[in-house]
Amino acid sequence: MIGFLVFIIGLVFGSFMNVCIYRIPAHESVVTGPSHCPACGKQIKWYDLVPVLSFLILRGRCRFCKTSISPRYPAVELLNGTIWMLLYCFFGLTPIFIILCIVFSCVMVYGFIKYDGSKSAR
Repeated sequence: MIGFLVFIIGLVFGSFMNVCIYRIPAHESVVTGPSHCPACGKQIKWYDLVPVLSFLILRGRCRFCKTSISPRYPAVELLNGTIWMLLYCFFGLTPIFIILCIVFSCVMVYGFIKYDGSKSAR
């Protein structure tokens, strides 16, 4: 039961990681400003921000402009949730578990930002 809860919390943090991956290179705040569609700029409703589930319900498209949403968004969420759950399985609810969750998540954000930057430099 706790493992499932850790997975869900990992999904939620994965959603925030997607915000960081998108906004940090654009020099936008990751704390203020509502989430918006990169194509049409419309503010995303709170019920469309549920990790993975919203992507599936919306069939990978913006509710407003119907532009495709990158499958990377749910992939990052699922990857982070899975990593957190595996770390929990190995370490339990310990300080090392919390530290490793933070480290792995930060490395993922950094890695995706660098990957995107290397693609645009070509």
